[in-house]
Amino acid sequence: MFGKLLKKEIKELLSVGTLISVLIISILYGSLGNIFKSTIKETAKKPKIAIVDEDGGKFAKIVKQELESLTDVVYIGSNSNEVEKILKEKKVSAVLVLPKGFSENLENLKHSQIEVFWYLKGTGISDTVSTGIISSLLETLKPKIAEIFLGDKRKVNFLFAPFVVVQHTYLKNLFFQNTSPVSIMNMFYSQSIMIPLLIMMLIIMSGSSLISSLALEKENKTLETLLTMPIKREYIVLAKIVGSTIVGLILAGIYMIGFYNYINSFSQGIEGVGIRFGVFDLVLIGTSLFLAIFVGLSLCILLGIMAKDTKSAQLLTFPISILALIPMMANMIRDFHNLPNALKVVIFAIPFSHPIMAPKLTLYGDYDLLVWGIIYLAVFSTIITSFAFKLFGSDYVILGWQRSEKRRLFLH
Repeated sequence: MFGKLLKKEIKELLSVGTLISVLIISILYGSLGNIFKSTIKETAKKPKIAIVDEDGGKFAKIVKQELESLTDVVYIGSNSNEVEKILKEKKVSAVLVLPKGFSENLENLKHSQIEVFWYLKGTGISDTVSTGIISSLLETLKPKIAEIFLGDKRKVNFLFAPFVVVQHTYLKNLFFQNTSPVSIMNMFYSQSIMIPLLIMMLIIMSGSSLISSLALEKENKTLETLLTMPIKREYIVLAKIVGSTIVGLILAGIYMIGFYNYINSFSQGIEGVGIRFGVFDLVLIGTSLFLAIFVGLSLCILLGIMAKDTKSAQLLTFPISILALIPMMANMIRDFHNLPNALKVVIFAIPFSHPIMAPKLTLYGDYDLLVWGIIYLAVFSTIITSFAFKLFGSDYVILGWQRSEKRRLFLH
């Protein structure tokens, strides 16, 4: 009988409309990731520039030669009054003006200047990347100029880069050779944001479907009919929770494929730091995640019992999904071990904290805290499920939390 109830719940929750909506979101995320990757490839091309040479001297020629080898120079002229016209007609990223007296000032050991007129197509990341590239290229001209004065390339290279910074990082009891703290932080960024988003999407999609389904059954009196049948009410509750969990994991898997592609597009340039999770680590992380989702959906069952109709049911998942944001923010700002004791208690008490912390804990080798978190989730889910069983065994699942019924609850 439980199998039939579970099949019924999965069929109701895993509708064609739900699948299509999640697929569309996943495809959109995947497409955004591909667009971002193609944008990165575009920015790797030589930037288009124009050069206005009002000087015509020795050093101006050197600057032009270097820029022609490093960029795509589409225009070279001598009239600075046409800068705005050149920017718009030639569609360049910048116009570089070498003013009159540029070479003479350098020969007399006086500071000179190169004027740059930028043309921004917008304020997006891809629209402004070329400005950084051109600025970096202009910096490379300084050693070239210095080499002419010193006559020794080795001395120039030494003066402009007298030392190299080689970074090593200790993270708790782990040592990362030739790795900067930034590289490690970048690696944890996607993990710190993906698991909370996964939980939130599961609660929003599966939880809202579960609450709405329960509210609709109450409206249509189908739940009342189901409860009068010779079926254990515990089976009904368990079928709803397990069915929602299975559907949630399926939908989350589809969603996260696209989202991972999107996040991964931002991480292409990040240097790997050689961190890998073993099979045992993944089992612990997966167990923690599954139990957290189970707890979340069990809480949704309780909220669904409180819902009077489908309209009021829509907002009930909000407080649960918000709970995933609190540990996410705490985890991104500071590790659990470095939090004040009072905040540690609060974070540990939130069920969704444990799968969010799990990847870091496995890396640190802090399996004690990870296992205690799993035990806490198991106990918490047992208590919540037992409470749901008790409510389903009473009349409140039909009558709702009406004022008169509340009085009766306290009287008994």
